Amino acid sequence: MAGLWRVSRATVFFLISSAVYRDGLAGVFTFGGVLAAGTFGFSLTEVIMFAVAANLIAALGAFVGGSLDDALGPRTVITGSLVGVMLAGTALLFWTGKPAFWVCGLALCLFVGPAQAASRTYLGRLIPPGRDGEIYGLYATTGRAVSFMAPGLFGLFVSVLGAQIWGILGILVVVAAGLVLLLLTPRPPEGFTTAQV
Repeated sequence: MAGLWRVSRATVFFLISSAVYRDGLAGVFTFGGVLAAGTFGFSLTEVIMFAVAANLIAALGAFVGGSLDDALGPRTVITGSLVGVMLAGTALLFWTGKPAFWVCGLALCLFVGPAQAASRTYLGRLIPPGRDGEIYGLYATTGRAVSFMAPGLFGLFVSVLGAQIWGILGILVVVAAGLVLLLLTPRPPEGFTTAQV
């Protein structure tokens, strides 16, 4: 990491920021079913139906995000997707009932897909020449290293505020922290890539 810092601080910053917000995005799927059943009154059948729809919507989001990635650059797609996640999650805090969860929950999944896909694209444009395997390994490792954040904050907010719905706020805090770190990530050094970042 020290050697990478000397070569490209942008890569190190992105590895850290992506690890944080990707844990928040993972929390969307991890706790989606829990919230559907425990807070919004979904039956087991409805939870399964929502899970299927959520995965399809996430795939659609990744497909659409790929086109935007080419046009706008992955950093813009990631930023827009994280903002979308935060808006949909915030709406879910105050809009009650099953229709609210269907609309806001699927909106969350729609933004998760492009954020995840664009993250890999952006990382590919930040890798110093000849260090692909090392950097992709670090990408996976840093993600696992902070995988406690979303579950920990979910549980903390539920315990402190006394209702399961507030666990969403814990996930949003993680996503917001990752977004701030992403915005602080410097542009890559010249010569890394000619592609739009």
